[in-house]
Parts: sequence; C-alpha cells; structure tokens
Amino acid sequence: MRCSGAALAALALACLLHSAAAGRALLQYDCTAAKQQCESASCKGKINFDCDPATGLTKCSCDSAGFASCFPGSATVRTADGQAKPLSEVQLGERVLSVGADGALQYSPVYMWSSRRPAEAADFLLVRTDAGANLTVTSGHYLFAWRGDAAQRAAQAALGNPAGWPLVLPSQLAVGDVVPMAGGAVPGGHGGAALPTLARVTSVERVQETGVYMPHTLTGAIVVDGVVASELTSLVPPQLAGPWVSRGLAASLRLAFAALPARSVEGAVRSLSAWAHGGPGDAAVSAPALRAPAASAA
Repeated sequence: MRCSGAALAALALACLLHSAAAGRALLQYDCTAAKQQCESASCKGKINFDCDPATGLTKCSCDSAGFASCFPGSATVRTADGQAKPLSEVQLGERVLSVGADGALQYSPVYMWSSRRPAEAADFLLVRTDAGANLTVTSGHYLFAWRGDAAQRAAQAALGNPAGWPLVLPSQLAVGDVVPMAGGAVPGGHGGAALPTLARVTSVERVQETGVYMPHTLTGAIVVDGVVASELTSLVPPQLAGPWVSRGLAASLRLAFAALPARSVEGAVRSLSAWAHGGPGDAAVSAPALRAPAASAA
C-alpha cells in the first residue's frame, strides 16, 4: 500500500515529537543529590526543599522551630566607632546603636545572643522603606510601627516615649505604615540627644538568607539595617511586650550572676535558648557586659 505525502509528513512529525520527548526525559535533572545536601544543612526546625526536574532549579530553606526569631548574619548594626558591622562579626560587649528609654539614640553593649547560628539558611521578610533603610527579619520578630491614616502624626508625637511604641509582626505590615529609623536623626531627646526619624513601608517580601542572629542590648530597642527594632519576639504576648521587658531581663541576669556561679547562669540561658529554638542551645551571655554602663551618647 502506498502512503500519501501527507501521511508520510504526519509520520515524520510524530517521530520528531517522540524523539524530543525522549530527549527531555533523558535531560531531566536528578534532584536526589540536591535534596540530600539540603537535608544535611544546619536547621533547628523544619527543612523545606523544592526541586524542578525540568529546569534543575532548587530551593532549600529552614523554618526555625519553637519561637526563634532573628536577623540574618548579613544584617548590619552601627558600632560606637561609627562603622556598619554585620551581625555575624559583632562580639559580646560591643556597643551598638540603640534607643534608650527617653527615645534618644545611644550606644549600648550587646550583653547576650539568644540565637547565633551562622550556617543556618532560613526564610525572612524584607521590609523596604521610602527612606532606603530596608530591614530583613524573621516573621515572628516584633517591630515598632504605626498604622492607619494618622500614623505619621501619632508616631511623631510618640518618638520620645519608646515604652508606648506599638509592636507589630513583619507579616502584619502594610504599605504606608510608619516605622522609626536612625538615618537623618534629629536632636530632641534628653539633653538634646538625637531622636529617630520616620519612614514609610513601601513593600514587604519574602527572601532567603543565611545565618540567624538575635542580639540583646541593655536598652531593648536595637537599630538594625538603619531601622529601630524590638528585641522581643512573639514568645511574649504583644500586650505584655515592650522595652521594659528587655531591661527587666537584663536586671534579672545581673542578679543571677551576683548570686550564682557564672557557669550555672550561662547553662540556664543555653537551656532557655534550646527550648525557644527547638534545638541545642546556642545562646551566649556576658556578665561584664551586663555590668557595663547602659549607654553612651550617639
């Protein structure tokens, strides 16, 4: 039986499509090795892995267990010598820019790391502002923010009283919300010291970063990536949270170091870190930093 030209063309096209499909199957990416590498990463929580066999694109991230909330290792703080330093390089006892009880910008020593995991990859939220200060933080870490039509006016009136600053989680932020920041600070605090200025949120997006760090200063309000952030997490109910909680924690640790061996206090802090983070404790605390003057002028 003789085949028409159309039949031969159809047969040739079918062969080409079959060959292309077979080629794609042969070229599919093997996700097994990437998954094994992802699962071997440091993660005190749940590892999320996704792989597209067709393109070879993979995603590996860690959802921190417990109530762990932190900043990435690449986030920066300003030290007393005026330098911007990544959190991954900051040492216990080093003075960093923070906000005191009167709202004034000042340098306060880092007396504790409640979390310090340099190798851990995690999901963060990137909060962008119209002032160019962009803060990267986990979703369970409290930020200070004013919301609504009167946000700017309310924030301006409250700058000198951090105890009254409203706390929100990054996932609750919306475009137009107002946050305090250190850039372009103006005089107005106690003795004419500089107060934070204000910026509006322009977007909130999910990102991946490496390293999870949670520093604690003697003021309870630290400036990270130019934005003033709380040092508390969703472990503390919002109606009970505030800078006074952080200062109370520091006071309690001073009393503990005065009454107990340093090793016992340090062990208790690590145990608390293990409970909060769902894994081995990685916290560190410094008795000398706790005894240092609370702040120096910015």
